[in-house]
Amino acid sequence: MPAHYPHFPRRMTQHLDGVWDFCWVGDGVAARAVDPAALAYDELQAVPGVFDTEPRRRNARGVGVYRKTVQGTAGRMRLCIEGLGLYGRVFWDGACLGECMVPFAEVDLEVDAAPGPHTLAILVDNRFSSETSPLAHPFDDFYCFGGIYGSISLQTLPEARMARVAVRTVDLREGRVRLDIGTEGVADGPRRFHIAFDDDAGAEHLLPVRNGRTCTELAVPLANIWSPEAPHLHTVRVALPGGDEVIERFGMRTVATRGTTILLNGEPVILRGVNRHQSHPQLGPVQPDHLALDDLKLAKALGANFIRCVHYAHAPAFLDLCDQMGLLLWEESFGWGNGVEDARDPRTAQAAVRATENMVARDINHPSILFWAFLNEGCSDTDEGAAWYRDIARAIRALDDSRLVSFASCKGTRDCCFALADVLSVNAYPGWIGGTDAWTTPPLDQIRPEMERLAAWADGPGRKDKPLLVTEIGACGLPGCHDYGRAQWSEEFQADYFREACRAVLGNPRFAGVALWQLFDTRSYVNAGSVRTKPLGMNFAGLLDAYRRPKLAFEAVRECFARRP
Repeated sequence: MPAHYPHFPRRMTQHLDGVWDFCWVGDGVAARAVDPAALAYDELQAVPGVFDTEPRRRNARGVGVYRKTVQGTAGRMRLCIEGLGLYGRVFWDGACLGECMVPFAEVDLEVDAAPGPHTLAILVDNRFSSETSPLAHPFDDFYCFGGIYGSISLQTLPEARMARVAVRTVDLREGRVRLDIGTEGVADGPRRFHIAFDDDAGAEHLLPVRNGRTCTELAVPLANIWSPEAPHLHTVRVALPGGDEVIERFGMRTVATRGTTILLNGEPVILRGVNRHQSHPQLGPVQPDHLALDDLKLAKALGANFIRCVHYAHAPAFLDLCDQMGLLLWEESFGWGNGVEDARDPRTAQAAVRATENMVARDINHPSILFWAFLNEGCSDTDEGAAWYRDIARAIRALDDSRLVSFASCKGTRDCCFALADVLSVNAYPGWIGGTDAWTTPPLDQIRPEMERLAAWADGPGRKDKPLLVTEIGACGLPGCHDYGRAQWSEEFQADYFREACRAVLGNPRFAGVALWQLFDTRSYVNAGSVRTKPLGMNFAGLLDAYRRPKLAFEAVRECFARRP
Protein backbone atom coordinates (compact mmCIF):
# COMPACT_ATOMS: atom_id res chain seq x y z
CA MET A 1 0.00 0.00 0.00
CA PRO A 2 1.20 3.57 -0.67
CA ALA A 3 2.00 5.86 2.22
CA HIS A 4 -1.08 7.98 1.62
CA TYR A 5 -4.58 7.87 0.20
CA PRO A 6 -6.17 7.10 -2.22
CA HIS A 7 -5.44 3.37 -2.41
CA PHE A 8 -6.14 1.19 -5.46
CA PRO A 9 -5.82 -2.32 -3.95
CA ARG A 10 -6.70 -4.29 -7.09
CA ARG A 11 -3.98 -2.77 -9.24
CA MET A 12 -0.48 -4.19 -9.49
CA THR A 13 1.83 -1.43 -8.28
CA GLN A 14 5.60 -1.05 -8.47
CA HIS A 15 7.07 1.31 -5.89
CA LEU A 16 10.15 2.83 -7.48
CA ASP A 17 11.74 4.64 -4.55
CA GLY A 18 15.38 3.81 -3.95
CA VAL A 19 18.72 4.36 -5.67
CA TRP A 20 18.63 5.47 -9.32
CA ASP A 21 21.37 6.00 -11.90
CA PHE A 22 22.13 9.71 -12.27
CA CYS A 23 23.89 12.07 -14.67
CA TRP A 24 24.70 15.68 -13.82
CA VAL A 25 24.42 17.66 -17.07
CA GLY A 26 24.85 21.12 -15.56
CA ASP A 27 23.71 24.46 -16.90
CA GLY A 28 25.33 24.51 -20.36
CA VAL A 29 22.38 23.15 -22.31
CA ALA A 30 18.63 23.85 -22.59
CA ALA A 31 16.54 21.28 -20.74
CA ARG A 32 14.37 20.47 -23.76
CA ALA A 33 17.50 19.76 -25.84
CA VAL A 34 18.82 16.99 -23.56
CA ASP A 35 18.60 13.43 -24.88
CA PRO A 36 18.65 11.08 -21.86
CA ALA A 37 19.64 8.11 -24.05
CA ALA A 38 22.91 9.84 -25.00
CA LEU A 39 24.11 10.47 -21.44
CA ALA A 40 26.69 8.62 -19.34
CA TYR A 41 25.12 7.82 -15.96
CA ASP A 42 28.18 7.85 -13.72
CA GLU A 43 26.53 8.65 -10.37
CA LEU A 44 23.83 7.35 -8.05
CA GLN A 45 21.06 9.42 -6.48
CA ALA A 46 18.33 8.58 -4.00
CA VAL A 47 14.66 8.94 -4.96
CA PRO A 48 13.06 10.81 -3.30
CA GLY A 49 15.97 13.18 -2.85
CA VAL A 50 17.60 16.37 -4.07
CA PHE A 51 20.92 16.87 -5.81
CA ASP A 52 21.86 20.37 -4.60
CA THR A 53 22.35 19.82 -0.87
CA GLU A 54 25.51 17.72 -1.04
CA PRO A 55 28.71 19.80 -0.59
CA ARG A 56 30.09 19.47 -4.12
CA ARG A 57 26.86 20.69 -5.70
CA ARG A 58 25.48 22.94 -2.98
CA ASN A 59 23.42 25.76 -4.56
CA ALA A 60 24.19 24.43 -8.06
CA ARG A 61 21.68 25.21 -10.79
CA GLY A 62 21.32 23.00 -13.84
CA VAL A 63 20.00 19.75 -15.28
CA GLY A 64 20.19 16.35 -13.62
CA VAL A 65 18.78 13.16 -15.15
CA TYR A 66 17.63 10.09 -13.21
CA ARG A 67 17.36 6.64 -14.85
CA LYS A 68 15.90 3.31 -13.77
CA THR A 69 14.89 0.02 -15.39
CA VAL A 70 11.26 -0.85 -14.66
CA GLN A 71 9.03 -3.79 -15.52
CA GLY A 72 6.13 -3.25 -17.88
CA THR A 73 2.97 -5.27 -18.21
CA ALA A 74 0.73 -5.61 -21.22
CA GLY A 75 -1.68 -2.69 -21.44
CA ARG A 76 -2.08 0.74 -19.95
CA MET A 77 0.09 1.85 -17.01
CA ARG A 78 0.05 4.96 -14.79
CA LEU A 79 3.21 6.66 -13.62
CA CYS A 80 2.87 8.92 -10.58
CA ILE A 81 5.65 11.27 -9.38
CA GLU A 82 4.72 13.07 -6.17
CA GLY A 83 6.51 16.30 -6.97
CA LEU A 84 9.82 17.56 -8.35
CA GLY A 85 11.52 20.86 -8.93
CA LEU A 86 11.74 23.11 -10.65
CA TYR A 87 11.00 21.62 -14.09
CA GLY A 88 10.73 18.02 -15.18
CA ARG A 89 10.57 15.91 -18.35
CA VAL A 90 9.71 12.23 -18.26
CA PHE A 91 10.95 9.69 -20.83
CA TRP A 92 9.84 6.09 -21.47
CA ASP A 93 12.24 4.12 -23.63
CA GLY A 94 13.60 7.38 -25.00
CA ALA A 95 10.23 8.94 -25.88
CA CYS A 96 9.03 11.97 -23.94
CA LEU A 97 5.81 11.20 -22.04
CA GLY A 98 5.25 14.71 -20.70
CA GLU A 99 6.63 17.56 -18.63
CA CYS A 100 5.93 19.38 -15.36
CA MET A 101 6.33 23.17 -15.09
CA VAL A 102 5.11 23.66 -11.51
CA PRO A 103 7.42 22.74 -8.60
CA PHE A 104 5.92 20.41 -5.97
CA ALA A 105 3.03 19.46 -8.29
CA GLU A 106 2.11 15.81 -8.70
CA VAL A 107 2.92 14.37 -12.12
CA ASP A 108 0.50 11.75 -13.49
CA LEU A 109 1.28 10.20 -16.86
CA GLU A 110 0.03 7.15 -18.73
CA VAL A 111 1.80 4.87 -21.16
CA ASP A 112 0.91 1.82 -23.25
CA ALA A 113 3.48 -0.70 -22.14
CA ALA A 114 4.62 -4.12 -23.28
CA PRO A 115 5.69 -6.91 -20.91
CA GLY A 116 9.33 -6.82 -19.92
CA PRO A 117 11.97 -4.24 -19.00
CA HIS A 118 11.72 -0.57 -19.94
CA THR A 119 13.95 2.43 -19.35
CA LEU A 120 12.40 5.25 -17.33
CA ALA A 121 14.31 8.55 -17.30
CA ILE A 122 13.34 11.72 -15.44
CA LEU A 123 15.05 15.00 -16.27
CA VAL A 124 15.01 17.68 -13.57
CA ASP A 125 16.09 21.28 -14.14
CA ASN A 126 16.34 23.57 -11.09
CA ARG A 127 17.29 26.71 -13.03
CA PHE A 128 14.96 29.69 -12.94
CA SER A 129 13.32 30.07 -16.33
CA SER A 130 10.18 31.83 -17.53
CA GLU A 131 9.96 29.18 -20.26
CA THR A 132 10.03 26.04 -18.13
CA SER A 133 9.14 27.12 -14.55
CA PRO A 134 7.31 30.44 -14.89
CA LEU A 135 6.02 30.62 -11.30
CA ALA A 136 9.43 30.34 -9.61
CA HIS A 137 11.75 33.33 -9.10
CA PRO A 138 15.29 33.65 -7.72
CA PHE A 139 14.02 36.19 -5.16
CA ASP A 140 11.41 33.85 -3.66
CA ASP A 141 11.89 33.78 0.12
CA PHE A 142 12.56 30.06 0.19
CA TYR A 143 15.19 27.91 -1.46
CA CYS A 144 14.02 26.13 -4.63
CA PHE A 145 15.72 22.74 -4.47
CA GLY A 146 16.53 20.56 -7.46
CA GLY A 147 15.46 16.94 -7.46
CA ILE A 148 12.57 14.52 -7.06
CA TYR A 149 10.65 15.55 -3.95
CA GLY A 150 8.28 12.61 -3.51
CA SER A 151 7.74 8.93 -4.14
CA ILE A 152 7.34 7.38 -7.58
CA SER A 153 5.03 4.50 -8.44
CA LEU A 154 3.99 2.63 -11.57
CA GLN A 155 0.67 0.78 -11.61
CA THR A 156 -1.41 -1.22 -14.05
CA LEU A 157 -4.67 0.33 -15.24
CA PRO A 158 -7.76 -1.76 -15.97
CA GLU A 159 -9.75 -0.73 -19.01
CA ALA A 160 -12.71 0.33 -16.86
CA ARG A 161 -11.35 1.97 -13.79
CA MET A 162 -12.03 4.18 -10.81
CA ALA A 163 -10.66 7.68 -10.47
CA ARG A 164 -10.95 9.80 -7.34
CA VAL A 165 -13.95 9.93 -4.99
CA ALA A 166 -14.46 13.37 -3.45
CA VAL A 167 -16.26 13.18 -0.10
CA ARG A 168 -18.18 16.15 1.27
CA THR A 169 -20.07 16.36 4.55
CA VAL A 170 -23.76 17.10 3.94
CA ASP A 171 -25.25 16.74 7.42
CA LEU A 172 -23.16 16.29 10.57
CA ARG A 173 -26.10 15.33 12.78
CA GLU A 174 -27.35 12.62 10.42
CA GLY A 175 -23.86 11.54 9.39
CA ARG A 176 -24.58 12.03 5.69
CA VAL A 177 -21.95 12.59 3.02
CA ARG A 178 -21.96 13.27 -0.69
CA LEU A 179 -19.74 11.08 -2.87
CA ASP A 180 -18.60 12.53 -6.20
CA ILE A 181 -17.26 9.51 -8.04
CA GLY A 182 -14.93 9.69 -11.01
CA THR A 183 -14.45 6.89 -13.52
CA GLU A 184 -12.45 6.28 -16.68
CA GLY A 185 -13.39 3.93 -19.48
CA VAL A 186 -16.92 3.45 -18.10
CA ALA A 187 -19.73 4.01 -20.62
CA ASP A 188 -22.50 6.50 -19.87
CA GLY A 189 -25.69 5.07 -18.40
CA PRO A 190 -26.77 3.24 -15.22
CA ARG A 191 -23.87 1.37 -13.64
CA ARG A 192 -23.53 -0.67 -10.47
CA PHE A 193 -21.05 0.42 -7.79
CA HIS A 194 -20.28 -1.36 -4.54
CA ILE A 195 -19.85 1.22 -1.75
CA ALA A 196 -18.71 0.44 1.78
CA PHE A 197 -17.66 2.64 4.72
CA ASP A 198 -14.96 1.57 7.18
CA ASP A 199 -15.39 -2.13 8.02
CA ASP A 200 -19.01 -2.24 6.89
CA ALA A 201 -19.92 -4.84 4.27
CA GLY A 202 -21.50 -2.17 2.12
CA ALA A 203 -24.01 -2.56 -0.67
CA GLU A 204 -24.46 -2.17 -4.39
CA HIS A 205 -25.90 1.06 -5.77
CA LEU A 206 -27.21 1.67 -9.28
CA LEU A 207 -25.93 5.13 -10.25
CA PRO A 208 -26.11 7.08 -13.52
CA VAL A 209 -22.70 7.72 -15.09
CA ARG A 210 -22.33 10.71 -17.37
CA ASN A 211 -18.99 11.85 -18.85
CA GLY A 212 -17.07 9.74 -16.38
CA ARG A 213 -18.80 11.06 -13.24
CA THR A 214 -21.63 10.17 -10.89
CA CYS A 215 -22.65 11.12 -7.37
CA THR A 216 -24.78 9.95 -4.47
CA GLU A 217 -25.57 10.84 -0.87
CA LEU A 218 -25.28 8.19 1.84
CA ALA A 219 -25.29 7.92 5.62
CA VAL A 220 -22.02 6.77 7.20
CA PRO A 221 -22.62 3.93 9.70
CA LEU A 222 -21.32 4.81 13.17
CA ALA A 223 -20.41 8.29 11.96
CA ASN A 224 -18.02 10.36 14.09
CA ILE A 225 -17.26 14.06 13.76
CA TRP A 226 -13.67 15.11 13.03
CA SER A 227 -12.24 17.86 15.23
CA PRO A 228 -8.81 18.86 16.59
CA GLU A 229 -9.77 17.36 19.95
CA ALA A 230 -11.08 14.12 18.43
CA PRO A 231 -9.77 13.63 14.89
CA HIS A 232 -11.98 10.70 13.89
CA LEU A 233 -11.41 9.43 10.38
CA HIS A 234 -13.47 7.22 8.09
CA THR A 235 -12.77 5.34 4.88
CA VAL A 236 -14.98 4.71 1.89
CA ARG A 237 -14.42 1.88 -0.58
CA VAL A 238 -15.97 2.26 -4.06
CA ALA A 239 -15.67 -0.58 -6.55
CA LEU A 240 -16.88 -1.59 -9.95
CA PRO A 241 -18.21 -5.13 -9.32
CA GLY A 242 -15.60 -7.55 -10.59
CA GLY A 243 -13.33 -4.65 -11.56
CA ASP A 244 -11.35 -1.71 -10.22
CA GLU A 245 -11.57 -0.31 -6.68
CA VAL A 246 -10.52 2.86 -4.83
CA ILE A 247 -10.27 3.55 -1.08
CA GLU A 248 -10.43 7.15 0.16
CA ARG A 249 -10.06 8.47 3.70
CA PHE A 250 -12.05 11.44 4.98
CA GLY A 251 -13.28 13.20 8.08
CA MET A 252 -16.75 14.57 8.77
CA ARG A 253 -16.62 18.26 9.62
CA THR A 254 -17.82 21.63 8.39
CA VAL A 255 -16.09 25.00 8.13
CA ALA A 256 -17.81 28.34 7.63
CA THR A 257 -17.79 31.95 8.79
CA ARG A 258 -20.33 33.95 10.73
CA GLY A 259 -19.53 37.62 10.71
CA THR A 260 -15.98 38.00 11.97
CA THR A 261 -15.82 34.48 13.38
CA ILE A 262 -14.52 31.24 11.84
CA LEU A 263 -16.74 28.26 12.63
CA LEU A 264 -15.58 24.66 12.79
CA ASN A 265 -18.48 22.24 13.09
CA GLY A 266 -20.68 25.22 13.88
CA GLU A 267 -18.52 26.35 16.83
CA PRO A 268 -16.17 29.38 16.97
CA VAL A 269 -12.47 28.59 16.67
CA ILE A 270 -9.48 30.86 17.27
CA LEU A 271 -6.47 29.86 15.18
CA ARG A 272 -3.17 29.76 17.04
CA GLY A 273 -0.66 28.75 14.46
CA VAL A 274 2.68 28.82 12.73
CA ASN A 275 3.93 28.90 9.17
CA ARG A 276 5.83 25.83 8.00
CA HIS A 277 8.02 25.14 5.02
CA GLN A 278 8.65 21.64 3.74
CA SER A 279 12.38 22.00 4.25
CA HIS A 280 15.43 20.57 5.99
CA PRO A 281 19.12 21.62 5.73
CA GLN A 282 20.23 18.23 4.42
CA LEU A 283 17.04 16.76 2.99
CA GLY A 284 15.55 19.82 1.35
CA PRO A 285 11.82 19.31 0.73
CA VAL A 286 12.04 15.53 1.11
CA GLN A 287 10.16 14.76 4.32
CA PRO A 288 10.47 11.27 5.82
CA ASP A 289 7.51 10.38 7.98
CA HIS A 290 9.49 10.62 11.21
CA LEU A 291 10.65 14.17 10.44
CA ALA A 292 7.16 15.34 9.43
CA LEU A 293 5.73 13.72 12.54
CA ASP A 294 8.34 15.37 14.75
CA ASP A 295 7.41 18.77 13.27
CA LEU A 296 3.77 18.19 14.12
CA LYS A 297 4.59 17.03 17.66
CA LEU A 298 6.60 20.23 18.13
CA ALA A 299 3.66 22.30 16.86
CA LYS A 300 1.39 20.51 19.31
CA ALA A 301 3.86 21.07 22.16
CA LEU A 302 3.81 24.77 21.25
CA GLY A 303 0.04 24.79 21.77
CA ALA A 304 -0.69 25.39 18.08
CA ASN A 305 -3.89 24.16 16.47
CA PHE A 306 -3.16 25.62 13.03
CA ILE A 307 -0.41 25.32 10.41
CA ARG A 308 -0.09 27.44 7.32
CA CYS A 309 1.60 25.33 4.61
CA VAL A 310 3.65 27.82 2.60
CA HIS A 311 4.16 28.59 -0.41
CA TYR A 312 3.36 25.44 -2.33
CA ALA A 313 1.31 22.29 -1.90
CA HIS A 314 2.81 20.10 0.83
CA ALA A 315 3.30 16.35 0.58
CA PRO A 316 0.16 14.16 0.78
CA ALA A 317 1.73 12.06 3.53
CA PHE A 318 2.19 15.22 5.64
CA LEU A 319 -1.46 16.15 5.14
CA ASP A 320 -2.46 12.62 6.19
CA LEU A 321 -0.54 13.10 9.45
CA CYS A 322 -2.33 16.40 10.08
CA ASP A 323 -5.65 14.61 9.56
CA GLN A 324 -4.64 12.02 12.14
CA MET A 325 -3.34 14.52 14.69
CA GLY A 326 -6.15 17.06 14.40
CA LEU A 327 -4.18 20.04 13.16
CA LEU A 328 -6.01 22.65 11.07
CA LEU A 329 -4.38 23.67 7.79
CA TRP A 330 -4.09 26.46 5.29
CA GLU A 331 -2.89 24.96 1.99
CA GLU A 332 -1.42 27.23 -0.64
CA SER A 333 -0.54 26.68 -4.29
CA PHE A 334 2.86 27.70 -5.63
CA GLY A 335 3.43 31.43 -5.65
CA TRP A 336 5.47 34.14 -3.93
CA GLY A 337 5.61 37.82 -4.76
CA ASN A 338 4.24 37.39 -8.29
CA GLY A 339 3.98 40.81 -9.90
CA VAL A 340 2.06 42.46 -12.72
CA GLU A 341 4.44 41.04 -15.32
CA ASP A 342 3.43 37.53 -14.20
CA ALA A 343 -0.27 38.41 -14.35
CA ARG A 344 0.20 39.67 -17.91
CA ASP A 345 2.10 36.55 -19.03
CA PRO A 346 -0.43 33.90 -20.18
CA ARG A 347 1.98 31.03 -19.39
CA THR A 348 2.50 32.20 -15.82
CA ALA A 349 -1.14 33.11 -15.24
CA GLN A 350 -2.41 29.77 -16.50
CA ALA A 351 0.29 27.85 -14.62
CA ALA A 352 -1.00 29.36 -11.35
CA VAL A 353 -4.59 28.38 -12.19
CA ARG A 354 -3.57 24.82 -13.08
CA ALA A 355 -1.36 24.47 -10.00
CA THR A 356 -4.24 25.55 -7.77
CA GLU A 357 -6.73 23.25 -9.49
CA ASN A 358 -4.34 20.31 -9.17
CA MET A 359 -3.82 21.05 -5.46
CA VAL A 360 -7.56 21.13 -4.76
CA ALA A 361 -8.25 17.97 -6.77
CA ARG A 362 -5.41 16.07 -5.10
CA ASP A 363 -6.12 17.07 -1.51
CA ILE A 364 -9.89 17.50 -1.48
CA ASN A 365 -10.56 14.78 1.11
CA HIS A 366 -8.30 16.06 3.88
CA PRO A 367 -10.50 17.26 6.78
CA SER A 368 -7.55 19.17 8.24
CA ILE A 369 -7.60 21.65 5.34
CA LEU A 370 -9.81 24.64 6.21
CA PHE A 371 -8.41 27.09 3.62
CA TRP A 372 -7.52 26.95 -0.05
CA ALA A 373 -5.08 29.77 -0.80
CA PHE A 374 -2.88 31.05 -3.61
CA LEU A 375 -0.32 33.68 -4.71
CA ASN A 376 1.27 34.75 -1.44
CA GLU A 377 2.08 38.49 -1.44
CA GLY A 378 1.24 38.88 -5.11
CA CYS A 379 -0.03 41.83 -7.14
CA SER A 380 -3.43 42.01 -5.44
CA ASP A 381 -3.29 45.82 -5.47
CA THR A 382 -3.47 46.09 -9.28
CA ASP A 383 -6.11 45.70 -11.97
CA GLU A 384 -4.09 42.94 -13.63
CA GLY A 385 -3.80 41.13 -10.31
CA ALA A 386 -7.54 41.47 -9.65
CA ALA A 387 -8.37 39.65 -12.90
CA TRP A 388 -5.80 36.93 -12.16
CA TYR A 389 -6.96 36.44 -8.58
CA ARG A 390 -10.58 36.28 -9.74
CA ASP A 391 -9.75 33.48 -12.20
CA ILE A 392 -8.01 31.43 -9.52
CA ALA A 393 -10.75 31.94 -6.92
CA ARG A 394 -13.39 30.89 -9.46
CA ALA A 395 -11.39 27.77 -10.30
CA ILE A 396 -11.23 26.80 -6.61
CA ARG A 397 -14.93 27.30 -5.96
CA ALA A 398 -15.85 25.33 -9.09
CA LEU A 399 -14.02 22.32 -7.64
CA ASP A 400 -14.84 22.76 -3.94
CA ASP A 401 -17.12 25.30 -2.28
CA SER A 402 -16.98 23.63 1.15
CA ARG A 403 -13.84 25.40 2.38
CA LEU A 404 -12.71 28.96 2.93
CA VAL A 405 -10.82 30.75 0.16
CA SER A 406 -8.18 33.38 0.88
CA PHE A 407 -4.73 34.68 0.03
CA ALA A 408 -2.01 36.22 2.17
CA SER A 409 -1.55 39.89 1.32
CA CYS A 410 1.16 42.39 2.24
CA LYS A 411 -0.56 45.24 0.38
CA GLY A 412 -2.51 46.51 3.39
CA THR A 413 -5.17 49.08 2.60
CA ARG A 414 -4.13 49.10 -1.09
CA ASP A 415 -5.38 45.53 -1.66
CA CYS A 416 -8.29 45.41 -4.10
CA CYS A 417 -8.96 41.65 -4.13
CA PHE A 418 -10.37 40.89 -0.69
CA ALA A 419 -13.91 40.82 -2.08
CA LEU A 420 -12.88 37.44 -3.53
CA ALA A 421 -11.85 36.07 -0.12
CA ASP A 422 -13.90 34.58 2.71
CA VAL A 423 -11.27 35.73 5.24
CA LEU A 424 -9.06 38.84 5.31
CA SER A 425 -5.50 37.49 5.56
CA VAL A 426 -2.61 39.91 6.06
CA ASN A 427 1.15 39.61 6.43
CA ALA A 428 2.72 42.28 8.63
CA TYR A 429 6.14 42.70 10.26
CA PRO A 430 5.92 45.95 12.25
CA GLY A 431 9.24 46.83 13.80
CA TRP A 432 11.07 44.21 11.75
CA ILE A 433 10.35 44.62 8.04
CA GLY A 434 9.13 48.15 7.47
CA GLY A 435 9.73 50.78 10.07
CA THR A 436 12.88 49.02 11.23
CA ASP A 437 14.97 52.14 10.77
CA ALA A 438 12.62 54.46 12.64
CA TRP A 439 14.71 56.18 15.29
CA THR A 440 11.79 57.57 17.24
CA THR A 441 9.83 54.35 17.91
CA PRO A 442 11.43 51.19 19.32
CA PRO A 443 10.64 48.05 17.25
CA LEU A 444 8.44 46.36 19.82
CA ASP A 445 6.39 49.51 20.34
CA GLN A 446 5.35 49.40 16.68
CA ILE A 447 3.52 46.07 16.92
CA ARG A 448 0.35 46.86 18.86
CA PRO A 449 -0.46 50.14 17.00
CA GLU A 450 -0.11 48.33 13.66
CA MET A 451 -2.43 45.54 14.76
CA GLU A 452 -4.96 48.10 16.00
CA ARG A 453 -4.71 49.90 12.65
CA LEU A 454 -5.37 46.65 10.77
CA ALA A 455 -8.34 45.89 13.02
CA ALA A 456 -9.82 49.34 12.32
CA TRP A 457 -9.26 48.89 8.59
CA ALA A 458 -10.98 45.48 8.71
CA ASP A 459 -14.08 47.13 10.13
CA GLY A 460 -14.46 49.23 6.99
CA PRO A 461 -17.08 48.83 4.21
CA GLY A 462 -17.03 45.46 2.49
CA ARG A 463 -14.76 43.99 5.18
CA LYS A 464 -16.55 44.36 8.50
CA ASP A 465 -18.41 41.05 8.18
CA LYS A 466 -15.31 38.98 7.39
CA PRO A 467 -12.88 37.33 9.82
CA LEU A 468 -9.41 38.87 10.03
CA LEU A 469 -6.35 36.61 10.18
CA VAL A 470 -2.68 37.53 10.53
CA THR A 471 -0.99 35.02 8.24
CA GLU A 472 2.58 36.20 8.90
CA ILE A 473 4.23 38.14 11.72
CA GLY A 474 7.63 37.62 13.27
CA ALA A 475 11.28 38.60 13.63
CA CYS A 476 14.60 36.82 13.31
CA GLY A 477 16.82 35.50 16.05
CA LEU A 478 20.24 33.99 15.39
CA PRO A 479 20.46 30.58 17.10
CA GLY A 480 22.72 30.78 20.13
CA CYS A 481 23.09 34.57 19.93
CA HIS A 482 22.34 36.01 23.39
CA ASP A 483 22.49 39.57 24.63
CA TYR A 484 21.88 41.14 28.06
CA GLY A 485 20.56 44.23 26.30
CA ARG A 486 18.13 42.15 24.18
CA ALA A 487 19.53 43.62 20.96
CA GLN A 488 17.98 42.89 17.59
CA TRP A 489 18.93 39.47 16.16
CA SER A 490 19.45 38.04 19.65
CA GLU A 491 17.26 35.20 20.85
CA GLU A 492 16.07 37.49 23.64
CA PHE A 493 14.84 40.16 21.22
CA GLN A 494 13.09 37.55 19.08
CA ALA A 495 11.32 36.08 22.11
CA ASP A 496 10.17 39.57 23.15
CA TYR A 497 8.91 40.25 19.62
CA PHE A 498 6.84 37.07 19.39
CA ARG A 499 5.48 37.57 22.89
CA GLU A 500 4.28 41.08 22.02
CA ALA A 501 2.90 39.94 18.64
CA CYS A 502 0.85 37.16 20.26
CA ARG A 503 -0.55 39.55 22.85
CA ALA A 504 -1.39 42.21 20.25
CA VAL A 505 -3.21 39.80 17.93
CA LEU A 506 -4.79 37.24 20.23
CA GLY A 507 -5.73 39.92 22.75
CA ASN A 508 -7.73 41.82 20.11
CA PRO A 509 -11.20 40.31 19.53
CA ARG A 510 -11.27 41.52 15.90
CA PHE A 511 -8.69 38.89 14.94
CA ALA A 512 -9.72 35.29 14.25
CA GLY A 513 -6.18 34.04 14.76
CA VAL A 514 -2.52 34.21 13.83
CA ALA A 515 0.08 32.17 11.96
CA LEU A 516 3.51 33.17 13.29
CA TRP A 517 6.44 33.32 10.91
CA GLN A 518 7.77 30.60 11.27
CA LEU A 519 8.09 27.20 12.98
CA PHE A 520 11.78 26.68 12.16
CA ASP A 521 14.61 28.41 10.29
CA THR A 522 14.84 27.70 6.58
CA ARG A 523 17.14 28.25 3.64
CA SER A 524 16.23 31.21 1.47
CA TYR A 525 17.76 32.90 -1.55
CA VAL A 526 21.54 33.07 -1.35
CA ASN A 527 22.76 36.06 -3.31
CA ALA A 528 19.67 38.13 -4.06
CA GLY A 529 17.21 40.36 -2.26
CA SER A 530 17.69 41.94 1.14
CA VAL A 531 21.05 40.91 2.58
CA ARG A 532 19.99 42.45 5.88
CA THR A 533 17.17 40.00 6.41
CA LYS A 534 18.82 36.91 4.91
CA PRO A 535 22.31 36.45 6.41
CA LEU A 536 24.01 33.25 5.26
CA GLY A 537 21.12 32.74 2.84
CA MET A 538 18.81 31.80 5.74
CA ASN A 539 15.52 33.03 7.11
CA PHE A 540 16.19 32.99 10.87
CA ALA A 541 12.64 33.79 11.99
CA GLY A 542 12.04 30.26 13.27
CA LEU A 543 10.93 29.47 16.80
CA LEU A 544 13.27 26.51 16.29
CA ASP A 545 16.54 26.41 14.39
CA ALA A 546 16.79 24.54 11.09
CA TYR A 547 17.51 21.27 12.93
CA ARG A 548 14.43 21.80 15.16
CA ARG A 549 16.27 22.88 18.30
CA PRO A 550 14.23 25.42 20.30
CA LYS A 551 15.15 29.05 20.68
CA LEU A 552 13.92 31.22 23.53
CA ALA A 553 10.99 32.32 21.36
CA PHE A 554 9.52 28.81 21.41
CA GLU A 555 8.82 28.92 25.14
CA ALA A 556 7.60 32.53 24.93
CA VAL A 557 5.00 31.56 22.32
CA ARG A 558 4.04 28.40 24.17
CA GLU A 559 3.17 30.47 27.21
CA CYS A 560 1.14 32.90 25.08
CA PHE A 561 -0.78 30.14 23.27
CA ALA A 562 -1.62 28.56 26.63
CA ARG A 563 -3.51 31.70 27.61
CA ARG A 564 -6.77 31.19 25.77
CA PRO A 565 -8.67 34.37 24.96
